[in-house]
Amino acid sequence: MPETNDKNHDLNNKPKSNIDDAGESKMSLNLTPRLVDTLTALALGTLLAVVIVLLAKITSDQPASSSVSANSNSKILLTPVYQKSVTEYLLPIKSLDEQDIERARIAWKFFENNYQSATGLVNAADKYPSTTMWDTGSALGATIAAYDLGFISEKDFDDRIILMLGSLYELKLFQNIAPNKVYDTLKGTMVDYKNRPTEIGIGVSALDLARMISWLNILAGTHPKHAISAQNVMLRWDLNQLIKDGQMYGMAADPVTQEIRFLQEGRLGYEQYAGKVFKMIGFDQKISSTYNNEFKAITNIYDVAIAYDSRDPRKYGAYNYVVTESYVMDVFEHGYDDENEPLTKNIYDVQKQRWLRTGKVTAVSEDNIDRKPRFVYNTIFAAGSPWNAITDTGKDMEELKTVSTKAALALAYLYPDDEYSQEMLNSISTAYDPERGWFSGIYEKGQGYNDVFTCNTNGIILTTMLYKKYGPLNRVLAKAGKTIQYKKTTQP
Repeated sequence: MPETNDKNHDLNNKPKSNIDDAGESKMSLNLTPRLVDTLTALALGTLLAVVIVLLAKITSDQPASSSVSANSNSKILLTPVYQKSVTEYLLPIKSLDEQDIERARIAWKFFENNYQSATGLVNAADKYPSTTMWDTGSALGATIAAYDLGFISEKDFDDRIILMLGSLYELKLFQNIAPNKVYDTLKGTMVDYKNRPTEIGIGVSALDLARMISWLNILAGTHPKHAISAQNVMLRWDLNQLIKDGQMYGMAADPVTQEIRFLQEGRLGYEQYAGKVFKMIGFDQKISSTYNNEFKAITNIYDVAIAYDSRDPRKYGAYNYVVTESYVMDVFEHGYDDENEPLTKNIYDVQKQRWLRTGKVTAVSEDNIDRKPRFVYNTIFAAGSPWNAITDTGKDMEELKTVSTKAALALAYLYPDDEYSQEMLNSISTAYDPERGWFSGIYEKGQGYNDVFTCNTNGIILTTMLYKKYGPLNRVLAKAGKTIQYKKTTQP
């Protein structure tokens, strides 16, 4: 679901000799042959030792040995070591440059600052001890990327993953079916959206679970030592109750009566991203996994055809927000296909057209914001109008439009050769704190940075680098026969 919410030594900069050349000793020595041999051996030994030290020094200053062009801070001991069964198919298709690594390193700061060592979970927002399964999926993806880029060692990676999976396995489930929508990251207990404890929970988001499953699948395929644990986390969930007639259903507890309701979940965009995940693990998603379903409609904005969901929010209780994130994540994790390739290109083109026609750099998505109402859907199309910025209840938020950092960067990496991509990257190039991570964005009308730090924004930036390096990992894993399946087996 949308967001909830050391320097290198210069080898030539050597210390000066304590004896100046002009003060060099001119004493002549009458040396015996044996002494000459001894001194020669000593000199050679000393020279060899110096060469060894210098070689070691030079080697330690080199980037990590991999396809990635790591920056000067990368340490060779942190180079990821993949099992042979993985390296046969996890083949880099592109190299990352210094700027890629630096962008990712800034993003990883968020996870260093918001990791909870008691549970292995990560705060969804900076210093706020609460998370969803969507954000936990983003955190898992970020951790996989941090290891691959050499930011953390194999030991640190395993420690984080084992603790996170252990906590996920032990979570109290909503109605003993699936994870609650929100958990306290310090304790791993169920809470509501205000992080208040709740014994029964508030419900289940099928979309959030899909994001979690997507990264559990990528973890299992890229790190086989964790495959069984990753699958066991998923097998605790009774997903059969959340999939029906080719669609996904979430659960909600009425805040007054506590009545439990199953509600169809997902609209065009996020529905297809999530539907493909459930289809990948073995479920029928004949409606949710295709963009060409009965609810698809088309509107033209700047002569660009934009697909949207025609379901009436007055009847179905949910708006359809056409935003960047769902299309980008579909491509990043599942890859291009005949349906999503033209739709995603149009998502890019229409935002480029707005820039060309108005001069306003445009990269829109839903984001947390640093002022009330705290969360805004900044859209290409919503509630019947283009370029709508609204709340989940439809309230107009025109004054709080932003250039979304995650949207700008992700689109630029999808279309790196287009002129507008560089324009978007330039617009958000300073939207970060080097010690805290990337801001969510920049306000379009001059109110400054939207200086909220979130797991999802920084997670997407890190996993964007995985896409550039390897391509869509779920597709890569499927071709290698490494996809986990939702099949409960009888233990011997």
